[in-house]
Amino acid sequence: MRKLTSADYRVMPWKNGGGSTTEIFLEPATGIAARPFLWRVSIANVTVNGPFSIFAGCDRHIMGVDGDGMVLDGGPDGAITVAPAFVPKRFSGDWRLMSRLLGGPVRDFNLIADRSRVRSGLACEHLIAPRHFEAGNATLLIHALQGAAEFATDRLEQNESLLLAPGEAVTFTPLPGTAPRLALCRVGPRGPSG
Repeated sequence: MRKLTSADYRVMPWKNGGGSTTEIFLEPATGIAARPFLWRVSIANVTVNGPFSIFAGCDRHIMGVDGDGMVLDGGPDGAITVAPAFVPKRFSGDWRLMSRLLGGPVRDFNLIADRSRVRSGLACEHLIAPRHFEAGNATLLIHALQGAAEFATDRLEQNESLLLAPGEAVTFTPLPGTAPRLALCRVGPRGPSG
């Protein structure tokens, strides 16, 4: 189990040069230029309409965390509405997407994973009571989008993450008067059928 804070994150330009993102976690930790990476978690600020980077061969998961949201127009592949906040959406990193803001700048949370090597999922938990989380046979990254929660002899503050290895588990208790929102990124091995 490993706690990650802003000191562990990296701010870097988008792959397409149209903005910047805060990289929370990358596996392996050799930098985005070292594709093919296995999986990556980041938070991006989108301030203008424009193209999304292509990540061929990857599954992408996204959810808005601030702002009115946006629409990702994939032409023949359809459109993805990233709204309301804290509702994850999934799409192919092969799609050519153009973003259109619905009401000003947005901040979004992202998980990108190599679909040929791992299964991936993104969920959001609104913590109103103690909750136990198990990694199972996957790696589980828990990121505090809002609020703070206690676990064991420590606490997870807003914008901090906790990385659980396969087999590990944690119980979070919201701090009094708070109801934290946690992003849950689960990445595990693909089964024999894919």
